[in-house]
Amino acid sequence: MKRWISERLTPLPDEIRVDLAKSFLSSLPQAASISLTSSLGAAVLAYRSKALLDLDLAVLLALIGVYRVAILIVYRRVDTPITTIKSALWWQRLQAGGLIGQAALLGALSFNAFTNGDTAAALLALGFVVSFCGGACARLSVVPWVPIATSLLLLGPTIAGALLHSEPPIFAAGVFLIAFVAVMAEATLYLHKLVVDRLVALREASFQASHDGLTSLPNRASFHRHLASACHRKEAAGQDFAVLYLDLDRFKAVNDRLGHTAGDDVLIEVAHRLRLGIGAGDVACRLGGDEFAILAATNSQPAAVANLAKRLVEAITRPIATCNGPAEVGVSIGIAHSDAHTTPGESILTAADHAMYNTKSKNQQQRQFTSREQQTAQAA
Repeated sequence: MKRWISERLTPLPDEIRVDLAKSFLSSLPQAASISLTSSLGAAVLAYRSKALLDLDLAVLLALIGVYRVAILIVYRRVDTPITTIKSALWWQRLQAGGLIGQAALLGALSFNAFTNGDTAAALLALGFVVSFCGGACARLSVVPWVPIATSLLLLGPTIAGALLHSEPPIFAAGVFLIAFVAVMAEATLYLHKLVVDRLVALREASFQASHDGLTSLPNRASFHRHLASACHRKEAAGQDFAVLYLDLDRFKAVNDRLGHTAGDDVLIEVAHRLRLGIGAGDVACRLGGDEFAILAATNSQPAAVANLAKRLVEAITRPIATCNGPAEVGVSIGIAHSDAHTTPGESILTAADHAMYNTKSKNQQQRQFTSREQQTAQAA
């Protein structure tokens, strides 16, 4: 089943799959209502048949309904939100298992209703099966294999029972349900595609709003959000950080000599080298033009930040291949540490900017520091 569906769907990134799982797990009202109605329907079918097996199936169906609702309630109360595909799939499987169990039991009850000679019970079972399938398709198509598997478990026994029935209208209903299986599958996949297209569009719009279109680095607005978060962590938990302000040297000469397309190649390659050079907890952004900034939070000790700046200078000053030939640029870096600012934020970015311009004014390809220790020394 999963393999057949996967062949018809485009592979999705983990972020989209997590969003789909969250949507799947937000179906508490639907799960509660369908569990209640299917349990009542199973009770009516068991009452009409007077069969002990049907009674047992009805009890199991009600217990699984309680299990499904309980899983979704617990999920809502979990403090840690789902952020990884592993945790998303774990919760998804718990809920999907309950739904598939309900479908299997209701399918068995439907088969018994169609084969015990009670036409009224057969029609009642048909109504419950079709409504269950329709609800699963409409609400749970975000994870398409679940409603499709559910429909097969419900409709398979129902079709078999209808085709074994002696009355022509019931037999005709069985034939109709064969076509209904294909319709349900296609409808589920279509709805799934609509949801995925919307999620992809929303993520693309969000990415474009927060990232630079040329280098795909976070943009200035995104950097300020990261900076605000770092300031909050410093105030709440004392987590220091540093800001590195970078400005490329001789970049205008590259544009003049090799053209703006080559200049774009330089910016893209510099962004790539920044990504490779920073730590896992650091953030590199393009502020605009040939200016970049790094929020260093992995290790904000002055010596570590100085070493980071040294590595970045060495990486950026290596020759860069462009569409119109090799290019070389330099870089001036200003550094400001959060421990030198009682109210870090825009002031620390300004301090790093000033330190960078001090470096550039001295025509040095090196680091310029602004720190509490240096400010103290200068004041003395």
